[in-house]
Amino acid sequence: MSLPTGYYAFEWSGGTFEVQLRPGGEFWCPRFAAPATWQFSGGTLAIDWGKYGEYVLRLSGDALAGGARGNESDWRKMRFLRAFTPQEALVSASVWRLRSGDEEPLLVQFRADGRFVCPSRAGTFSYRLEGDSVLIEWDSLSNDRLQLDMAAKAMAGSTLCCPLCAASSAVRLEYVERLPADVP
Repeated sequence: MSLPTGYYAFEWSGGTFEVQLRPGGEFWCPRFAAPATWQFSGGTLAIDWGKYGEYVLRLSGDALAGGARGNESDWRKMRFLRAFTPQEALVSASVWRLRSGDEEPLLVQFRADGRFVCPSRAGTFSYRLEGDSVLIEWDSLSNDRLQLDMAAKAMAGSTLCCPLCAASSAVRLEYVERLPADVP
């Protein structure tokens, strides 16, 4: 038996918040970001959350329950919310090569926390997925909408707003590699 990757509700005495069991044993929580891993074996989930501690939870019905390693009175519970969409699995925490016209290609990042990072452009930008479209929000006045081609691991569209591209140019992004979810 295995646990599905995706979104989970993580509960403790201080409240409930969302965490992710990501492929490759990566545990991620946007609210409490830290390098972290998970392993599931024999009905037991072990989480090593770095500075936030280690937890052991056992499968019980449709939920997981347990606590801090060595102190189960410091209880924790987890409940599956939903699986990653194929689009989320591909785009979230990844590096892509952006090409526009004759300009030099740039590497850009789609961070797990929703930030869009372009090392050659200062600023805080974001992205969101809307089905097979990726909306890049460069600032409050300009956005780019790109069509995602899952099979080709590529995105394309015409842009009027990309500050790195020639005006009204076609852009194409090609998948390069995964990023750790906890990249600052």
